[in-house]
Amino acid sequence: MSRPAVSVILNAEYPISKLVELGRLCEELGYGCLWYTDLRFATECFIGLAAIAGQTSRIRLGPGVVDPYSRHPSMIASSIATLDELTGGRAMLGLGIGGQGLPELGIERKLPVAAMREAVEMIRSLLKGERVTVQGKVVSLAGAKLSVRPVQERIPIYFATHGAQIAKLAGQIADGVLIANTLNPTAFDFYVKQIGEGVTKADRPPSAVDIGLRVEACISDDDDEAFAVMRARVASRVLSQYPHWEYLDAIGITLPEAFVEIAKGPDRGKSNPGAATLMPREVVESMVLAGNVERCAQQLAKGLVPEITHLTIRPHAAPGQDVASVLTAFIRDVVPRALRVQERGASR
Repeated sequence: MSRPAVSVILNAEYPISKLVELGRLCEELGYGCLWYTDLRFATECFIGLAAIAGQTSRIRLGPGVVDPYSRHPSMIASSIATLDELTGGRAMLGLGIGGQGLPELGIERKLPVAAMREAVEMIRSLLKGERVTVQGKVVSLAGAKLSVRPVQERIPIYFATHGAQIAKLAGQIADGVLIANTLNPTAFDFYVKQIGEGVTKADRPPSAVDIGLRVEACISDDDDEAFAVMRARVASRVLSQYPHWEYLDAIGITLPEAFVEIAKGPDRGKSNPGAATLMPREVVESMVLAGNVERCAQQLAKGLVPEITHLTIRPHAAPGQDVASVLTAFIRDVVPRALRVQERGASR
């Protein structure tokens, strides 16, 4: 397996000064792309990216990810074109169907496949400088044209998804896919199959879609603390996705009944330490990395398959730890060791 490109996704949880510091560090460490989460009621995504852009010169930058519900695709096109101009052609665009903050805004996430298809078509047309009029199932536009033009002829569009239908759509129209939180090769193969079906349907070459594994990680010498951080993270994320758990069934994950009952309750969106204790270790370790460098390398190696062309880490710090050390350990130690482990296994 050739060495995949390595990227990073930073959550909108840091003060701007810290965010910029981490952006510079990621560039120095050799990360190829920095994605920044677009969260409602947190640091504004494109402003954060602009702050990083002013202090970097090589690393690619993009939202990871925006959605076509809380941001109209025409506004996404305007923002990403502006970011591309600001960075001298370093912009990337991450798209997903959203989730966080939509209920608070009273936004219904309807017809996600149609929404993503219509968004990509509209964004690409606007970035080409076309005047766009369209009446879609989800998004519409009446005779609009951007006055800002991107530097790149084609800004890469990546999908982030857990769903089979969106993965299939990615194979048809996206430049890349960020497959999140699965270190199980069988589960990863499920998504690759969906992407492949989309590629075939659109009569595209397999190389047209960059297939990435996006993994969350807490890398610390204290294995127990790292596991506790990631178990809480997995529990919180899975609770927030209820009842859209179809992807769990597809990749063979069954959750304890007590956890399911918490998910069905009215307080699933709130902090629930009890829910984390119900999350089985094998489920946590099938989704995320937790522990010391060697342990994380062994875990990552299990998830590396030939189809992966890039890796993206979302770092988490253990108590008292600076997230910068997680970023450093991942690209300098975990990835090289994982590739060596994977190569030794493949040669047997």
